[in-house]
Amino acid sequence: MDGDGSGAAAPRWRVGQWLADGSMEAVAEINAQCLEFLCALAIEPSRRLPEMFSGQREAWRELSPKARAQLAASPYLLVDAGFDSEARWHASAQAMVQDAHFAATEPVFTGAGAESFIQSVLVLGWHLARANRQLARVVLGMTPACAARVAALRLRDLDWIARHQPGWVRPRWERQPRVWRHLLCAAGEPDAALLTQVSLRGLQLLAAAALPSHASVPRGLRG
Repeated sequence: MDGDGSGAAAPRWRVGQWLADGSMEAVAEINAQCLEFLCALAIEPSRRLPEMFSGQREAWRELSPKARAQLAASPYLLVDAGFDSEARWHASAQAMVQDAHFAATEPVFTGAGAESFIQSVLVLGWHLARANRQLARVVLGMTPACAARVAALRLRDLDWIARHQPGWVRPRWERQPRVWRHLLCAAGEPDAALLTQVSLRGLQLLAAAALPSHASVPRGLRG
């Protein structure tokens, strides 16, 4: 994947305009690369696909450059690295100190450019955890506890994770095809109001995921 970041030039979704402080250009570029990988996955006949492709493989195959650009301009990252899982980042810190290896998850992003892409996701999370935790929470769904752990990492730690745990970086809402169905449909429509509505729902889903485990999630935001 060459990841030309074509989505960076797309019009900002209205809800995301207030986030435009420079970091959103990096978000749009990573989103564009993510979509490029996912569209390529949809045309591979023998590849086992994540659940998010269920019932909509053709929609991924037919996703136009304009629709990709609209999606890439979302006010949140379309990729996740478990930035809401403190246990993951605690375990990774211990493994790196002990030079240990623990069970790896099968990666979604593979092939040419995948390692660089995964590193970009991790570096963005690390940067926001250090420089702007409020933005990290909104754009990445990063909890305060995770932000503290991610911010304490070194760049070589991120390289270690990219090499040993590439499966940590995955499409957001990987097991929620309905969310992706709404995103794909909205991206293909010229109606800005629909894009705004879907954008808001994505932000609400991220906020709900970052709630403490004992907190209740409104029914309308589930799945």
